Amino acid sequence: MPSYLYVARDQHGLPHTGQLDGLNEDDVVAVLQRRGLLVTSISKKTLIRQRPLARRIERRLRAGVTVDDQVFLCQQLATLVEAGVPLLKSLEVVSAQVESRALLLALEHIRHDVRGGSTLAAALARHPATFSKLWLNLVEAGEAGGHLAQSLTQLAVHFESMRHIRNEAKTALTYPALLLAVAAGVCLIFVYWLIPKFTGMFVAQHLELPLITRMVVGISEASRRYALMIFFVPVAVGSLLQRYLATESGQWTRDRLVLRLPIFQQLFESVQLAEFSRSLSTLLESGVPLLTTLEILENSSTNKVYGQAIGRLREEVKEGKTMAEPMAETGLFPPIVVQMVQVGEEIGELAKMAGRIAKYYEERTGMFIARMTRLFEPIAILVMAVVVLFVVLSIFLPIFQMAGGGGLR
Repeated sequence: MPSYLYVARDQHGLPHTGQLDGLNEDDVVAVLQRRGLLVTSISKKTLIRQRPLARRIERRLRAGVTVDDQVFLCQQLATLVEAGVPLLKSLEVVSAQVESRALLLALEHIRHDVRGGSTLAAALARHPATFSKLWLNLVEAGEAGGHLAQSLTQLAVHFESMRHIRNEAKTALTYPALLLAVAAGVCLIFVYWLIPKFTGMFVAQHLELPLITRMVVGISEASRRYALMIFFVPVAVGSLLQRYLATESGQWTRDRLVLRLPIFQQLFESVQLAEFSRSLSTLLESGVPLLTTLEILENSSTNKVYGQAIGRLREEVKEGKTMAEPMAETGLFPPIVVQMVQVGEEIGELAKMAGRIAKYYEERTGMFIARMTRLFEPIAILVMAVVVLFVVLSIFLPIFQMAGGGGLR
């Protein structure tokens, strides 16, 4: 008689795992139901097959786990679980579609652990590099409350929102960086190719060059003479800066600096507030306790300044205070956020209020990026026009001088 591994819940929501012999799955489920258990997963005991895994790994080229992978996994699992597909079968279906090698390996181990009687949350906890505490707490809450599909859907919405915010922030920084790169490329063409050709012609004519031309020629000659230094110094500085930013002190310096940048300060503040509010709403709606929620937000914050502030909130809440008062004392949360949190605590709707705050700052981030994009375009065009005009004048003034037969004294 074959053996079956099962995961079930009793009337109090406590997990029960084990192994039971039966003619088929229905026979085992019937036995467990007579014991007052609700079966959440059941599978026939088999050995792990390595060859299919090896074949899957061969066709996966990407090593890391992206936010897109997280969104896909949450959405697919939520859909399958909500449709009544057993958890083990759902994990198998999703494993066949993921595009990340690291995620595929993690899912294979998770399937093995679940097949052995482990809960999904416990299996996820064995892969902290892939699944954050947010994952673990939402899945654990979903399993305990019998609404795993809903928790996974909330996770998908959360990751989707975070992806949108970060993509918007990257767009705001990418556009000016691209324009600067184009301007630098134009300058390099002038300095290393065009100016030297005209300089030789001017020297052959023994012209007394105008000041603007002498400046451009001097910059061109210095750039060509010290080309290696000009190339390697930024590379060396960039490498040292990257190493410094990898340290604890460097991360603190970076996170303090981005919150003080004259133009982008509003953008980074909006991103942090949106992330904080969205995560707070997602965790609280899933039934995660407030103190645990704040601990997760403190450890997962992408900015150490905000992470430290959230840690202070947690300590104050642990002592019996509300969130609103210590939030105002940190100076990092605007009055509108403090007021909405206070109202949410008073009426017992903190999760919904946090969701509204998140929506407000997500929209504000989008509007800021749209406004800055419209502003940067004419500024960048003006700057590039001035640079090109400066170089063109430096070339054509001597040419006009040659054509007129005179000299600019």
